[in-house]
Amino acid sequence: MYFAFDEDQEEFRTSLRRLLSERAPMDKVRDIATDGDYDVETWQLLVSNMGVPGLHIAEEFGGGGFSFLETAIVAQELGRALTPVPMIATTGAIEAILRLGNEQQKQELLPKLLDGSVIGSLALAGAKDTEVDGARVRATGDEPKLTGRLDYVAFGHVADLLVVPAVTPDGNAVALYVVEANSVGVTVTKRDSLDLTRPVATVELDDAPAQLLGSDAASLERVVGVVRTLLANEALGAAEAALNMAVEYAKQRVQFNRVIGSFQAVKHKCADMAISVDAAQATVMYASMCAEHESGEFVQAAIMAKGQASECLTLCASTNIQVHGGIGFTWEADPHLYFRRAKAVEPIFGNSNHHRAELADLVGI
Repeated sequence: MYFAFDEDQEEFRTSLRRLLSERAPMDKVRDIATDGDYDVETWQLLVSNMGVPGLHIAEEFGGGGFSFLETAIVAQELGRALTPVPMIATTGAIEAILRLGNEQQKQELLPKLLDGSVIGSLALAGAKDTEVDGARVRATGDEPKLTGRLDYVAFGHVADLLVVPAVTPDGNAVALYVVEANSVGVTVTKRDSLDLTRPVATVELDDAPAQLLGSDAASLERVVGVVRTLLANEALGAAEAALNMAVEYAKQRVQFNRVIGSFQAVKHKCADMAISVDAAQATVMYASMCAEHESGEFVQAAIMAKGQASECLTLCASTNIQVHGGIGFTWEADPHLYFRRAKAVEPIFGNSNHHRAELADLVGI
């Protein structure tokens, strides 16, 4: 594998970064985050102009027909800009339908998600949501109805379609089900979120009608791996932004008649951030390429990428606050927004310790 994006992909990144800087600058992000909503205008623009979030989905379903690496670039740039749009939530739902749905479900559901007329959310976040003893929703009946509660569903309050993990009626497996958000028995309540740029909701299901997608363990593992990899790319982009923010401030802030970047303590902090970002880049890129090539190592690579990238973002976001000194965690400064993102991303699918334990189990250590 050649661990780099090609020229066309870098041009795509440049175009996307320019669009986000013009249409979703940090001032706009902060205003939207304060209201706890999402950037409708930018989301519609990303979908209509660039085919987000289905760049890597086959054209027969309305996707872009590109590689997974283009989708990874989108996640990185959205993470860099902290753009509050439901890209990963919707892409996760798309991936679930693509991997577990039947042909009729694919033809019926995917085009709506891919053209932006429907917003989806994959209601997976907990470390044990895909395990029988951990799933919090139960399915009953031949025509399945779901009962249970899901917390911290990303963009759940704006989603039209929810993909929900639930224990099958026989109690032997966890399957994914599609639930219409406006169905009888579905109650969605918006909640306060630590990450102001990624709103969350609680979804309560009381005999809510649902469509069964499937319970194939390998396919479900693949869906989780894709979401982990996208979260890792997003965290990497945010970490790079935090590093750049710290370096730029260190070159401008003057203390004792010298820029603070000339002090050894500040230099070392920035160097630690850069080393962490470089290491995470390699792991995240490997996971993204494994996703693209359907590698047998993808599940393990996705676990490593999510664990390492979230640790990298936590380090960079916290160090960025330290470099900024007393203003670092004030509301008026931007560093705290990256720290909030770091602490919110860290526990998704389990923290780094959980990821290491899961990886150890997979490789038989």
